[in-house]
Amino acid sequence: MTTLASPRLEGPDDMAALFSDMYGKGITDGLPVIPPREEYVQAMIAHVELPPDQIIAIIPPEGGPATVEKLAANAVMAGCLPEYFPVVIAAIRALAEPRYNLLGIQTTTNPVTPVLVMNGPIRREIGIQAGRGCMGPGFRANATIGRAVKLALLNIGGCPPGDVSKSIHGFPGRFTFCFGELEEESPWQPLHVELGFQRQDSTVTVFGGQGTQNLYACFRQPESIVHMVADGMACYGNNGYMRGSGNPLVVFSPGHAKVFAEHGWDKTRIKEELFRRTLVPLAGIAEERQLSHPIYLDWDASRSIPLCREARDIMIVVAGGPEAYHVTYIPSFASTDMVTCKIDAARP
Repeated sequence: MTTLASPRLEGPDDMAALFSDMYGKGITDGLPVIPPREEYVQAMIAHVELPPDQIIAIIPPEGGPATVEKLAANAVMAGCLPEYFPVVIAAIRALAEPRYNLLGIQTTTNPVTPVLVMNGPIRREIGIQAGRGCMGPGFRANATIGRAVKLALLNIGGCPPGDVSKSIHGFPGRFTFCFGELEEESPWQPLHVELGFQRQDSTVTVFGGQGTQNLYACFRQPESIVHMVADGMACYGNNGYMRGSGNPLVVFSPGHAKVFAEHGWDKTRIKEELFRRTLVPLAGIAEERQLSHPIYLDWDASRSIPLCREARDIMIVVAGGPEAYHVTYIPSFASTDMVTCKIDAARP
């Protein structure tokens, strides 16, 4: 058994009182947690067979070292099983990539949160939900993996809400936001293959998402679906239009994907149509100078503002229930780019 370096905290035996004690110490997200007893943390570490003092990432804003041990403790508190832990580690590695801009995510006034999308065999191996209800609630792997990541950002990064995390309203996805792509029901390449990985690889892709928008696109023609989806995306109050960058994420049901495929539409065509239809004419935006500095501040009024840099920056995944009814749009924080990290094989 490895030796753990974290300081020990004493607390009451009564579980309700213990939760209140932990909440008072500022080490929870406001929901009950599982106390990270040493044997639980050891089991988490043993599953990945990594040194407990190995640093996976440095987490802003305080620059806390996310060691395997500290991540394991947060994974225990979140309710993870040991077999989930490799995903938590991979997600933290992805979030630490400079282009993700984790410092911005941690401290902005925007209600942005890491959105985790799983691909590859690990979805089935550990029970990641990719079908109906995949964005929650009700699925342990989805709920606790996303929560473990958020607890680590809170406890290791030193980012308490209000004092450091300046999100004006927040949103429930800041507790946890994790789901899988339903690759088996998609007519297209899954996200990780599109991004250059092998189909047999297991990956986690992290987005910076600022909420969700449900779009009831209950049509049977691709043109009608993209028209409605683009209408829902074309909200110039979203950060994408402020920065002209980022990765807007569109989640189609298997039913919608089938409609597109039957009419010969691939992802590239959908992205191009969405990009074109989400251009917002600058002439329709209030002329009053904003407190921030949007990219279009000094543009000629005849121009239009793009949602992101180019059509291929819009990401499309297939997930959820089978009906061609609802589409979920996850606007991008725009000051961050998505990052995909391969999940290392866990010990059987």
